[in-house]
Amino acid sequence: MKKHHRWEAGLLGCLLAVAAFCIWRGSYAVRETSKADTAVLVPVAMYHSVTDEGDSPGQYVISPSMLESDLQYLSERGYTTVTVNDLIAYVVGGASLPHKPVMLTFDDGYYNNYCNAYPLLQKYDMRAVLSPVGTLTEQFSETDDPKEHEVWSYCTRAELKEMADSGVIEMQNHSYDFHELKPRRGCLRKSGEDTEAYRAVFMSDTQQAQDLFAAMDIAVPSCYTYPYGALNEETEELLSQCGFTASLSCEEGVASIVRDPACLRRIRRFNRDGRVTSEQFWGAILEQTEEGDS
Repeated sequence: MKKHHRWEAGLLGCLLAVAAFCIWRGSYAVRETSKADTAVLVPVAMYHSVTDEGDSPGQYVISPSMLESDLQYLSERGYTTVTVNDLIAYVVGGASLPHKPVMLTFDDGYYNNYCNAYPLLQKYDMRAVLSPVGTLTEQFSETDDPKEHEVWSYCTRAELKEMADSGVIEMQNHSYDFHELKPRRGCLRKSGEDTEAYRAVFMSDTQQAQDLFAAMDIAVPSCYTYPYGALNEETEELLSQCGFTASLSCEEGVASIVRDPACLRRIRRFNRDGRVTSEQFWGAILEQTEEGDS
């Protein structure tokens, strides 16, 4: 009789152990699934001019040594650069992202991005997104002997093509000729402009920029980088009609990337002000990112 009780107790113990394992495994599986569905936080920096000349450093200007300091800071902390197309591949294509993704963007297409930023990105094996203004590219490509000045010159077709072909730089659309504050602010509708007239102008300008990339044999952009960050629901709808998957804003905040295409609209970016150090700029952003990931 005692042996019988011992046998029953042993069986009960085994059953309880199996049940406990199943509950633990189920809980673990739920945690794994939730992790896959959790947002990936991606800090995105917005750079402009990279030079020691002129008004450097300034709100929209940093020195080459400061950019190198930024790249070192990110590299030492295990961050890997990604591009807009990497985010699109993750969201709509099911691709993966690195453990600590970060995106570096350069607006306007300054010549100093080519002569100063591009070599540094190559040196640190990092990538970036560059969004040139179409008319400025055309203007500085009109002669075989362009006046290359770090402060006021812009990249030529040949320079953009070289960077794009290297795989280091991904090109995106920053409009063809909307980089003004008057008579409209960026790509927004100007005062008194009716819906159809505005739509025609927006579509024409956007397509002209897309055609310029195609003429340079550069991959046609999938993302629209808003001039001055000026946007609204009307511009977002027009971009959808133009076939863009993503857009970059100037609103600050860490980008939250999930498996929903809506997260690729109005991606937030932090302006890289040259008047602060790498520690001051990136330290706060990465702290915010890592706290959100925990």
